[in-house]
Amino acid sequence: MIRLSINILLVLFSTLFSMHGFASENIPDDNDTGVKGKVVDKSTRNGLEYATVMVYKLPDSTFIVGGITGKDGQFDLKLKPGNYFLSIQFLGYNTVKTDFIEVKKGNLLTDLGSFIIEPDQRMLDQVEVIAEKSTMEMTLDKKVFNIGKDISSKAGNAVEVLENIPSVTVDIDGNVSLRGDDGVRILIDGKVSGMAGINSRDALRSLQADMIDRIEVVTNPSVRYDAEGTSGIINIVLKKDRKQGFNGSVDATLGYPLQYGIGINTNYRLKKFNFFANYAYNYRERIGSGDNYKEIFNEGTYITNQHSARDRNSSGNTIRFGTEYFFNASSSISGSFMYRLSHDKSISTITYYDYNPNNDLVNHSERKEDQTERDPNLEYAINYKKQFKRKDQSLTAGVQYFNNNESENGDINESYFPPNTLGYVPVFQKSMNDHFESNFQGQADYYHPFHGKARLEAGFKLQMRQIDNNYEVSEKDSSGSYANLERFTNHFNYDETIYAAYLLYGDDRGRFSYQFGLRSEYSDILTHLQETNEKSGNTFIDVFPSAHFTFKITETDHVQISYSRRIRRPEFMQLNPFHSYSDNRNIFTGNPELKPVYTDAIELGYIRYWEKANLNFNTYYRKSKDVFQRIETIDSTGITFVKPQNFAANDSYGFELIGSYSAIKWLNLNGNLNFFRTITEGDIGERHFKADSYSWSGRANAKFNIAKGIDLQLTGNYQAGVNTAQGKREPMWFTDLGASKDIIKGKATITLNVRDVFGSRRHAFESFDVNFYSRTEYKWGSTVVSLNFNYRINQAKKKNQDRQQGGEEGGMEF
Repeated sequence: MIRLSINILLVLFSTLFSMHGFASENIPDDNDTGVKGKVVDKSTRNGLEYATVMVYKLPDSTFIVGGITGKDGQFDLKLKPGNYFLSIQFLGYNTVKTDFIEVKKGNLLTDLGSFIIEPDQRMLDQVEVIAEKSTMEMTLDKKVFNIGKDISSKAGNAVEVLENIPSVTVDIDGNVSLRGDDGVRILIDGKVSGMAGINSRDALRSLQADMIDRIEVVTNPSVRYDAEGTSGIINIVLKKDRKQGFNGSVDATLGYPLQYGIGINTNYRLKKFNFFANYAYNYRERIGSGDNYKEIFNEGTYITNQHSARDRNSSGNTIRFGTEYFFNASSSISGSFMYRLSHDKSISTITYYDYNPNNDLVNHSERKEDQTERDPNLEYAINYKKQFKRKDQSLTAGVQYFNNNESENGDINESYFPPNTLGYVPVFQKSMNDHFESNFQGQADYYHPFHGKARLEAGFKLQMRQIDNNYEVSEKDSSGSYANLERFTNHFNYDETIYAAYLLYGDDRGRFSYQFGLRSEYSDILTHLQETNEKSGNTFIDVFPSAHFTFKITETDHVQISYSRRIRRPEFMQLNPFHSYSDNRNIFTGNPELKPVYTDAIELGYIRYWEKANLNFNTYYRKSKDVFQRIETIDSTGITFVKPQNFAANDSYGFELIGSYSAIKWLNLNGNLNFFRTITEGDIGERHFKADSYSWSGRANAKFNIAKGIDLQLTGNYQAGVNTAQGKREPMWFTDLGASKDIIKGKATITLNVRDVFGSRRHAFESFDVNFYSRTEYKWGSTVVSLNFNYRINQAKKKNQDRQQGGEEGGMEF
């Protein structure tokens, strides 16, 4: 079933490196000479679609051009007059090479007749084994995880997909970390996107798994990539196909607690055009609950027990479409459009019980908020690609614009119960948050090869980002009118402009290869709090070097050492002096004086390939300056304020092991283990904070092919506890189970998933200081059961990844 993918891959990669030469030197001016023919299966005498036909020039056997046979095995190739021979390949079949072929001037297409090819049984026996290894593809500098083969990803969203990616952890609120560090840069199709922007947690939840082709993880990027992201880059590549004709798929999902959705992915390829379109709708209900126990030391110990419950209903529509026009064999232009609209409604209830030092109940109150949210998002992109005559010489350029216009409205009601009802009047409040973000990006990248395998890369990028956030809280007075609470009302503006340029030089010298480069970024950031007219500006120029050295001990043993310097700029919410009023006893406050974090990272990696297994071992060290830490303080009234601060230093080092093993034909195993130590310390005022922690995380996955077309998958995740500057985070674990069955003669698949089988997934952490102790535990919902139906139109079930899907647009080339 993977013949189609590998044959397309063969010809497209060959053509990529040679087409420019053919276009300029071997296509006849009048386009009327060349060859045509048909590729036929020996036993069935049927034409073979997607067989690879490659043309070589005589007498030096120079590759000229390649093509793929059509629906009936037909092919035709335009050639200048000359002498050639053909090589015909189809995965699982013996290769056929023609004798001398002469193309004469003035002749029309020369009909070569039918080429009969027969299966190679030895290769067919190996195909299925190779295909089953393709879920995870590892190289020294990048890991690629193909989502189509992961059963547990069916019926999920992008956050749930990331939970099953090695090296990646996701907390209960959807915050993503890479190797235990949340300073990760998330990209969509290699670029910053509105679907992973300012509210990336909610945006990623609205991105359905059936729209995702693969996940790429880069832990120590070169200067080719943005310097943003101290722990590395996660690139989510969306589906797009380039096979001739029409193909697509339809997904439908139903689950409990109530969730349902539909996804449609289509692609239509003509000779000069490629069109793609995706649509997804989803609805999901989530129930969450949490408890907070707090002791406040103030001339005795005051105790507060806080229980919270939250019901959240989310629905979203996402439509994405685009086209690519091929000017000729060496250049093309593409454009895409994406629109996402999500609606959320949540009802949260917080109940407070307060006790005095004598353990008497002195307060019992309840705060309920009914909130609605509407979040439309638009995104446009245009990209141009040019392949020059020289092999590998290329130019890519593109512009992108997206905006997000989020509005939230909440009605808050605070009630009081015995023993404190006397004299207490219910409180009615309204909150409003209008948030608008616009983002423009322009970039260009050039790749120039020299003699041998030496190369020089250069690029430029401009990013302009503007955010306007207006937050208001009003309270009902005795006359029944609502008046603004000025201390919680703010209008905050954020403007960011970043210019970047880089140079990267590399060379391959036999077993040894290297690349080193330099990137410079100019940042201009301005914040403005309109109520007080507080303005804060920060302009700085940074230089980010990187170096990668790789040594091939043998063809199956590779070693790489790499270094990079990276940055993490404060996010909008971390700078905004005000944030949320949904819980008036626990208030997050931004810090306009927050400085960026700088990280120097060095990594040593080893990868080994066997016939049925591969193993990737990495040891790493990161040293960061001015790291962000959330510091809690409690005032005399018991209100907790959380504010991000810069700490002096953070040292993190550890090792990571990722491996896969196809033990037997019906069983595949893969997993990862990350063990690390983190030391963080710094001074806030006259206080000194320090945290020294050893921790680890692990993931194991087993996939069983229990019968033809029936697969079973079991996944386990564990995150050990870790110390923080003011406490510790407790361990967390969960298990997922999935099963799939092919139906309708392999054209469709039905998948059953059970997420968090034992209902064990919950987050708990402790924090303490000189005047308080606090423990919080929170859980989103319970076990989730979902059923997914996938129907493929003119597609085979994906067993091996078609590396051409998504094309260069999907890779992180900028």
